[in-house]
Amino acid sequence: MRKIFLVTLFLCYCLLSTSVQAQDNSTPGTVWRVTLIKVKPGKMNEVLMDMRQHLRPVYEEYKKQGLIVDYKLYTNSTTDSSGDWSIALALGYKNWAALDDLGKKTDPIMLKHYGTREKRQEAADKRNQRSEVVSSRLMREVTLIPTCAFSAWPNICSTVAAPTMVVLDANVTGAARLTWC
Repeated sequence: MRKIFLVTLFLCYCLLSTSVQAQDNSTPGTVWRVTLIKVKPGKMNEVLMDMRQHLRPVYEEYKKQGLIVDYKLYTNSTTDSSGDWSIALALGYKNWAALDDLGKKTDPIMLKHYGTREKRQEAADKRNQRSEVVSSRLMREVTLIPTCAFSAWPNICSTVAAPTMVVLDANVTGAARLTWC
């Protein structure tokens, strides 16, 4: 009888460990396009003014129309080399699907702001004289799922406050009980 119980216990352990391993450790979040920009010496004020006058209204309209969830601007206070970035511009999208046909959705907004394609190109050319793109990356924000001793049983995890260890205690009759330590 004891052998049967131990074999059953071992099989349960194998099944639980497999289901725990198959679970994700994080929840997917916002997709970010982060563009790192190196501003040429003495041009920071002009770059920020251009962003305030042109990019900010466009990004606000993107947000209003649901094309982006947010946008952020970061400055680099510690540089590693003379070619390092000065400003990071981040555009947040709800998910990967939000990037599908994005140009078709954003182009009319940009054209409305600038008036014509020529004026838009002229603004881009001026931007390129003041700064250069170091790199551009797509990243996915993730939220880590809290650790739980038995993540295969989420209802137990949510009702028990952060168990540190679970002891399976089997008595002579083969009955088992869980003890939270």
